[in-house]
Amino acid sequence: MSGEYYRLLWYRAERFLVRALRDYSEGDYDGACFNAEEAIQLAVKAVLYKYFGEVPRIHGSKVLLSRLRNLLMDAGREDVASLVGRFAADNRDILDLLEESYTMARYGSISYGERQAERCIEIAKKAFEVLKDVEGRLG
Repeated sequence: MSGEYYRLLWYRAERFLVRALRDYSEGDYDGACFNAEEAIQLAVKAVLYKYFGEVPRIHGSKVLLSRLRNLLMDAGREDVASLVGRFAADNRDILDLLEESYTMARYGSISYGERQAERCIEIAKKAFEVLKDVEGRLG
C-alpha cells in the first residue's frame, strides 16, 4: 500500500480536528461537530487503507469503526479488534450524535450547542488515540 496515501489521509484527518477546535473556539458548534466526525472518518479510513488496502466509500464513524473491527477479527487480531469494539460500544451515544451532525449541521434544522460540540471533539481525540494504539499493536 502507498504510504503516501495513508499519510495524506491522516494529515487530512488531523486538519479536520484542527478545524473542529477552531470552530468550537469561534462558537460555531455545528461546524465543530461536523469537522470532528469528518476527522474520525478519515482517520479510520487511513487505518483501513494501511492495513487492509481498503478505501471504503462509506461514511459514518460507527460504520467505519465496525468495518475495521470486523476486518481485524477476520485477520485473527481479536485483541486489537476488541479495542475498536469497546471504544464504539462505550461511546455509542456520542458517535450517534456525530453521525447525525454530519448531515444535520449542514442541511438540517438542528443546531448543536457548546456541550455537544465539546463532546464531539473529545470523542474525536479519543478515536485518534485508539487508532494510534491499534497501529502500534499491529506494527
